[in-house]
Order: sequence, then structure tokens, then C-alpha cells
Amino acid sequence: MAKRWRPPFNFRRYCGDSRGMVIHDLVCEKPECAVSTIEDERITMWETEEEVAAAIAVGEGWTRHGPCESGALYFTPREELK
Repeated sequence: MAKRWRPPFNFRRYCGDSRGMVIHDLVCEKPECAVSTIEDERITMWETEEEVAAAIAVGEGWTRHGPCESGALYFTPREELK
């Protein structure tokens, strides 16, 4: 998936679901992330890895979502389609 443009996403990379306190990486989003089902009121967004690390460090319970943080992209980059 790609970063989403509409509010509250606003082209930012990291999406937090305040219900489960889970942070999704929208660049490496997988189908099981189900970001499209998160209600807008429950979404917190960050742009950088540093912002995410700071949110986790505060100790409010934020964690990374394993499937989208595995590093493998869900989509196939155009260069690999040849």
C-alpha cells in the first residue's frame, strides 16, 4: 500500500491505532494491518522513525505491528516487474 493522502493520514508514513496502541508502517503495509477499518478518531499519525521511537519510549503502550514492520514490502517495486 502507499501512504494515504486524506486526513487524518495527510501523507504521513506511520499510523497508530489508539484502540490497540499499534503502529503500522504504511509503506510496508500488509492486508492483515486492516488500516482502512480504523476509525479516523482512533488514528494518530507520525512521519519519521524518530517520532515513532519517541512515542514508544514515552511508555504509553505503543507497539509496532509485526507484519508491516518486517521490512518486506507488500507491493512489488516497478524495477522487479521486468
